[in-house]
Amino acid sequence: MKLCPTICLVLVLTGTLSCLAQSGFVHPGLLHHSEDLNRMRQAVTSNSVERAAGVRSPDNTHAEIAIAFRQLEESPYSRADYRLRGPFSYWGRKPNRHSGEAASDATAAYQNALMWAITGKQAHADKAMQILNAWKKKLERVGGVDGVLAAGLQGFRFVNAAEILRHTDSGWSETDAQDAERWFLQVWHPTIKDYAHFANGNWETAALQTKMAIAVYCNDRRLFEESVRYAANGCGNGSIAHTVVHPTGQCQESTRKQHYAQLGLGLLSNAAEVAWNQGVDLYGWKDNRILKGFEYTAAYGLGKDVPYHHYLDRTGKYGFGGRHQHYVAISTVSRGNFRPIFEQPYNHYAKRRGLDTPNLAMVIARQRPEGYGGDHPSYGTVTHARSAPVSTKPVAPPGIPAGLVARSTDLGIRLTWVKSVEPVSCTDAEHYIVQRAKQPNGVYLPVATELSKPEFHDQSVEKGELYFYTVSAVNGVGESAPSWALAANAGMPKGWSAADVGNVGVPGYSEFNGTTFSLEGEGSDVGGTADEFHFAWKKLQGDGVITARIVQPMSSQWSKPGVMMRASLKSDSPHASVLLLPPKWSGALVYRDASGKDTFAAGVTKIPEPFVINENRLMKPYWIRLTRTGSTFTGFMSRDGTTWQKLASANAEMPDTLYVGLPACSQLNHVTTRVTYDHVSVTTEAE
Repeated sequence: MKLCPTICLVLVLTGTLSCLAQSGFVHPGLLHHSEDLNRMRQAVTSNSVERAAGVRSPDNTHAEIAIAFRQLEESPYSRADYRLRGPFSYWGRKPNRHSGEAASDATAAYQNALMWAITGKQAHADKAMQILNAWKKKLERVGGVDGVLAAGLQGFRFVNAAEILRHTDSGWSETDAQDAERWFLQVWHPTIKDYAHFANGNWETAALQTKMAIAVYCNDRRLFEESVRYAANGCGNGSIAHTVVHPTGQCQESTRKQHYAQLGLGLLSNAAEVAWNQGVDLYGWKDNRILKGFEYTAAYGLGKDVPYHHYLDRTGKYGFGGRHQHYVAISTVSRGNFRPIFEQPYNHYAKRRGLDTPNLAMVIARQRPEGYGGDHPSYGTVTHARSAPVSTKPVAPPGIPAGLVARSTDLGIRLTWVKSVEPVSCTDAEHYIVQRAKQPNGVYLPVATELSKPEFHDQSVEKGELYFYTVSAVNGVGESAPSWALAANAGMPKGWSAADVGNVGVPGYSEFNGTTFSLEGEGSDVGGTADEFHFAWKKLQGDGVITARIVQPMSSQWSKPGVMMRASLKSDSPHASVLLLPPKWSGALVYRDASGKDTFAAGVTKIPEPFVINENRLMKPYWIRLTRTGSTFTGFMSRDGTTWQKLASANAEMPDTLYVGLPACSQLNHVTTRVTYDHVSVTTEAE
């Protein structure tokens, strides 16, 4: 893999040295920016000098970091003579195969790399290199039923260790660093690439933190953009708004157990810290939603009363009315037990941003210095305790904007993105510039140049046309590079429309990006005597075929994705569909042969492993096809889009012109599902 060369920039106001890759990434830039590493090192060193002189730093930060450092130093995972417990070619969780050994070695690699950065002792760098080199040569796969969570937790430690070694004078060769790139992308990333739409939010936040870290380490701008976009707008329980589900701060896991709620928050905060060090303010997304989650969870743990709102999660499995766990109140399990996750958000919001954090501050006062926790990088007092910024003037251009999302409106295309910052001075971008092109590699021309907020409503577009957008951020020092391009269609592509069918509880919507249809829909069912769902459709006259591939994600585990031909948009219309049926995931021809009659399923065929694992997790894309010949409708499904398996045929009297398209049905009450389709084709069409 060819690496981007780097340009070294001296940040004069802080005296720190950072490397900016041509792809726009700052290194080191995961949990620890070079300014952070210098701050830790200086605090430990300065405290010894201050103690000898009988003085203290103005806010006692140096002493607190130095005291906490002794905890880190005494950890068995921080020892330069740590004895490796691996490596292995495979490790997994549930069943546990070498999971303890992998976790131990990942922790030792990270803590020794951190010890090297703070103390400058080469033996720690050598130990971290030994662990990384051994594992990257041996490990071929991370798996198991809980593989996503396992890879998300331990991969983050490994990649943070690699980032520190690569971008300090550790002696780690560039050949080894490049080998680690391939290892992260080919061994770790496949397990977490599709998140975990079937699971509680902490699985997805684990995947999110490690995907984002891998993106930065590998200078992969596309992967970083995808990760930030998921944090801001992902369909599963791990996005910010689906982890912290209410503006009060109530979390998706608040009703299950408090340590689970804290696990998800801590992992989400790690992702926000990585983004912050790249100049992207996920911490501030949705009016500081992450802070609200921490404040709510801390308040409850401290014994305070907090508001409670009934909530059903995105899978439909957990919460009020959940089909696996019906939760009716906030959980008291592990209340008052605090994980080592609070220093990082406290120091961001209270010190960097100067915000009021009363409950976080109380937790910090109770448990400082923050120690070790098995699922977290830990020792947050060492790594994150800080004073407020000494200057409010930016020392570099803002971070490259990320997390672009497009939504069609009646007037055009509305763009939003995550705010850009200059992370050392903690200053926001002053304004943004949006550029647009008709081709991904075409000429981009400005369509807005003085946007004070990270949003833009483009009303100078033509309905049905595809556009490509980039955004750059500007402050007093300069302008960032442009963002990764976002493809957005102005409404449905020509010939297509979208509408809700039946009396849905939440309006749905459809988007198209030139390749993929993304539908968000609610609805009780495609079945019975009437349907409720969201539908993207075009007209088909006479005989024809619709083919599509169902792509992850599907957030509701009771989604009914597929392809459909129906006589009308009335809820009781005759129709024939090829649907994937939850929760065991079988393909079937589903049809209603006359208005208002019952619905039948024919040719029900179970989807095999590895497409479905654990008997209920649809893990890989699957193809479906529906043909019409006169009044006969025939369904097919396929693993690869080449070899097709016939499901069944059925007769239904329908008009010559049909509504043909793609459904999204959550089968949940007031909770939508997101379904994505690609390789969509409809033959013999009538406009």
